[in-house]
Amino acid sequence: MAEKTLRATVQVSVDHPIGANVVTFKDKLEALSKGDMKVEIYDSAQLFKGSEVPKAVASGAIDMGVVLADEYSGTVPAAGIFSEPFLFPSYEVLAKAAEPDSPVRKTFDDLIGKTGTKVLWWQDYGPVQILSKDNPIRTPADMKGKLVRALGKPSGDFIEAVGGTPVVMGGSEQFMAYQRGTVDIGMSGTTAVKSRKLYEVMNNVTMTNHSLAEFIVVINPDVYNSLSDEEKGWVDEAAHDAEMDMRAKTQQENEDAAKWLQDSGNATVTELTPDEMAQWQKAAAPAIDIYIKDAGPVGQKLVDDVRALY
Repeated sequence: MAEKTLRATVQVSVDHPIGANVVTFKDKLEALSKGDMKVEIYDSAQLFKGSEVPKAVASGAIDMGVVLADEYSGTVPAAGIFSEPFLFPSYEVLAKAAEPDSPVRKTFDDLIGKTGTKVLWWQDYGPVQILSKDNPIRTPADMKGKLVRALGKPSGDFIEAVGGTPVVMGGSEQFMAYQRGTVDIGMSGTTAVKSRKLYEVMNNVTMTNHSLAEFIVVINPDVYNSLSDEEKGWVDEAAHDAEMDMRAKTQQENEDAAKWLQDSGNATVTELTPDEMAQWQKAAAPAIDIYIKDAGPVGQKLVDDVRALY
């Protein structure tokens, strides 16, 4: 049997948790297939930026790639579900949503499938927090009139709902934007604040846990369908193992990064009071209404199915 090679594009380095997780898939697949299948990883966006991945994979320009789920929300509004504010209140709810037989999982993966890409696995990168300079952001009132980094339209709707002005930018653009003052307020996960050294330019982290940075790994359907049943089995098993491996590590890595930021003195980590959190949830509610209006019945179904997991 001729050796088959899958080419994968990743926006970050293989040392980053997202990139390292693709290496986990590569190692597992090559072990399962006893070397009959190989994975070539092109990391650090050397081939495609995150926003280019959906089309690159769909066209066959690359076999598979990592992409932030929000990157699909421009053409498939319902794909922005993970950025809906305060919809996923815990790691446990996300884990339930990600179960293979979950209505949330089936609906989401089917939506992505209609774009010409097939979901192989989800990469749980953890919750998104709010970053600021000098003073912590504690309430929506602190966002009024400020320029705020957005991950895409869904997070932009949240920012507008709480009084800010969204500026969409990719993860790799954050450091320079914060350093230059292109935006006043940032958004990222604690692991990114640590690994990207964002604390050098944003020294306050407010633990809002308001949305998720959920990445997905997609493959070109023609490439997947060209595999034998045995090869598909290997790919599916390796993908499942990679997803489970990352899910097991994400919560601890996020909590450890927050503790490191605080203990090292590199950033002040602010936990919100129940009253402050209630203010955020109330102010953010219109963003979910916008999501449902944009996404239609399938968006309403996804919101209802997630809330049924509480």
